[in-house]
Amino acid sequence: MNTLPLSIPAAAIVERLDACGIHKIVTVPDFVQLSVHDLIDKTPTFQVIRCADENQAVHVAGGLHLGGHRVALLMQNQGLLNCLNSLRAVGLDAGLPMLLVIGQFGREFSNVGHDPALSQRRVVNLVEPVLDVMGIRHWRLDAPEELPNIDAAIDASRQGHAPAALLIGHYTAWDPS
Repeated sequence: MNTLPLSIPAAAIVERLDACGIHKIVTVPDFVQLSVHDLIDKTPTFQVIRCADENQAVHVAGGLHLGGHRVALLMQNQGLLNCLNSLRAVGLDAGLPMLLVIGQFGREFSNVGHDPALSQRRVVNLVEPVLDVMGIRHWRLDAPEELPNIDAAIDASRQGHAPAALLIGHYTAWDPS
């Protein structure tokens, strides 16, 4: 029997961002993270900046960082592939820390909890190799037991003065209330 791992509760992600002082969220909304978007929108300590595309989001996040803010970018895997040059220039070449929270849109349920490289969809199986080539450290966030990866990615981004990515491979869970 092939069972899916439990979804990561949106509240767990939002709590970690809050605890780590990340209150500026720049986004091109991601279907995989809809419950996270909903909860952030309802939480007064967060400010959400919605952008037209991921290139704009990377530049806005860079500006916010220069202004003294801690920033997370929420996007889909397709958006990551869209903004590689902006990410190279603003995140890597300028040495700006930013947390990329990337939903693996289009991932087959049968692949959740397994190596994304085995996905039949390029938009899923190319993400980790592209991040590797760019030198962007990344962590998977497929199941609740991987929640410590949020702090690991945030710490790596801050210490390395570079982007770091969390790859959310399964739809985040809605608050039961």
